[in-house]
Amino acid sequence: MVKLAYAGASTHVLVGVLAREVRKVHPGIEVHLNSQDFALPALARVLRGEVDISLGRWDFVPAGIKSRIVVEEHLVMAVPASHRLASQGEVRLVELAGEPFVALPPHEGSVLTDRLRRLSLGAGFDPNIVQSAPDSWTAMALVGAEVGCSLTVSSVAENVTDPHVRFLRVLDETLPVYLRMAWRGDSDNPALPPVLTLAEQVWAGRPDSLASVKE
Repeated sequence: MVKLAYAGASTHVLVGVLAREVRKVHPGIEVHLNSQDFALPALARVLRGEVDISLGRWDFVPAGIKSRIVVEEHLVMAVPASHRLASQGEVRLVELAGEPFVALPPHEGSVLTDRLRRLSLGAGFDPNIVQSAPDSWTAMALVGAEVGCSLTVSSVAENVTDPHVRFLRVLDETLPVYLRMAWRGDSDNPALPPVLTLAEQVWAGRPDSLASVKE
């Protein structure tokens, strides 16, 4: 068995593709899926040996953890369909100064919360976060309900089909956002190597130069 932790809205399609392929190629290996709200707890579970693989967005991974970039993503701003900028297709953060924002909780290691702060301050304002959402699905529902705008990633935009939400590509320059898979380099699970090999084949990725960087 291989235990895999992941976040919902942005990665469920990728996880489904891998699980189906494992059943086809390695029918004797069971993939146990664990949905996580946030990337940092998923990475901690790898460190503790509770799961074999985690998917998430981390700017750094601890020593002893190996990782591979699965997807390089771009930032998008989710806005209500009724928003004055909804038809633009692109946006700069300065255009949203003074707007209400919905954000994920500001826990340590939150890539999206970090990017929202960096981009907003770079545009000359402190973001007005009016509500915190426990996950991306909820954040998008709140955007659709016209509570505020929300910074997210392109994979969420590809997987959320709410007619009340529009996604605008963010034009401001920022650090890249990578979706990574991470696993323990010293794992003794014999089922892990064939699943990792298969993941490299079915997910478009590349070797991760940050695989062993300490925070």
